[in-house]
Amino acid sequence: MMGQKIKKRKKGFTVGELLIVVGIISVLVSVVIPVLNKQLERAREAYDIYTMRQAASAAIELYYSGVHDAASAEAAKLSWSDGGNTDAANNAYGAYNPATGTFCKTRWDLPPKMRTYGKGTTRDGGTKYVLGNETGAYASKEDYTQACVMVSIYPKATPHKYAVIYWKRNTNPSSGPYIGGQEEPNVPKYSIKIILD
Repeated sequence: MMGQKIKKRKKGFTVGELLIVVGIISVLVSVVIPVLNKQLERAREAYDIYTMRQAASAAIELYYSGVHDAASAEAAKLSWSDGGNTDAANNAYGAYNPATGTFCKTRWDLPPKMRTYGKGTTRDGGTKYVLGNETGAYASKEDYTQACVMVSIYPKATPHKYAVIYWKRNTNPSSGPYIGGQEEPNVPKYSIKIILD
């Protein structure tokens, strides 16, 4: 007996054991992927809201630097709308370029690579953000990937001067719709509204 070599049995996984491991991995993946996707969407939505807040800060700075009529809007590289006979219709407006922190007169004046920079998709990340607008500033179930941030400053409105920051589609030269629709003509449903005085 002592002279005999003991044969060692090679150990390995059986087909059944491999199937169990594959099953466990697939269950884990099916649980983790939706959670990961939701977190990624929240990050996209947070980027979009951050961009709106940056545009709001730039708009406030322009207002306090003296944007109040067509000449001062032109000097700030914004467009001016007389919009009618009411002070609330007069506004300076433009498209925000997050790469430079500046504005362009129209969405089409943005550099080609910056004409659409939204990140949020139709996948709902659950982001809620309200600032000055009861409806909210951001529609988390809307697609922002083909849009840019627009700003309108109303320096003659009564009883308060204000600025509105919102997203607008920017995929063709015709006037694109507001992201999330509008409450009435030329009034976005989702926006940041800031009282300036």
